[in-house]
Amino acid sequence: MERTICYQGETIAYQLEWKRVKNVNIRVLPSGLVCVSANRKVASKEVDRIVSSRAEWIVRARTYYAGRAVQQMPVTYQSGEPVCLFGKRYELQVEPSNRERIVPEGNDLRMFVNDPEDFSHNKRLFEAWYRACCEAALTRAVETVFPLFQKYQIPMPQFRIRRMKTRWGSCLPIKRVVTINLYLAQAPVACMEYVVAHELAHLVRADHSAQFYAVLDAVMPDHRERKRLLREQRINCYTE
Repeated sequence: MERTICYQGETIAYQLEWKRVKNVNIRVLPSGLVCVSANRKVASKEVDRIVSSRAEWIVRARTYYAGRAVQQMPVTYQSGEPVCLFGKRYELQVEPSNRERIVPEGNDLRMFVNDPEDFSHNKRLFEAWYRACCEAALTRAVETVFPLFQKYQIPMPQFRIRRMKTRWGSCLPIKRVVTINLYLAQAPVACMEYVVAHELAHLVRADHSAQFYAVLDAVMPDHRERKRLLREQRINCYTE
């Protein structure tokens, strides 16, 4: 059945479906339709209250779907949503299972979960898996790129991963810390290697001078092509 809530003077309609679920689950479909599932033991007014508490996120998700020509990461963690990993696009398939895991299979990314309707849990499961993929890729990229800097005798910095909205990486030469954007795992491995090389070059030259780019030219002659490839990925950094 359809119900409505009011948010900042505007009406938001949602489809409520009664199911045998533990939590009130909210999904925003690419079409903008808001779907809510809840146990019959939960009063309708309580469902309205919970949906109202997530109204800001609902508006953001709708805006995201309306403004993105190409979606590359799941938003509601349901079957059919796209997942981009290392330059390859998969279609998410959410399936019930007592053994929770995520497995790439052909063009599908199969996510086995206890409750396909538990948005919060499935989001945490996916993000933990995705971070692990990024960490593994970063380790391999560092093992490939760092030896290229041997003649510069730079120290091995501490690498860390975090969500970043405007940069693919950053370097603090004094602290010897390199930070890599979590969402870089959406791009081909060559792009991850480029960003690692770019940040390591800052340990040789902390600026973006001609000398800095001379270092990049020496260790990675095709860094400009890799940077162009990264720009072409149209990587999505949307997150709730």
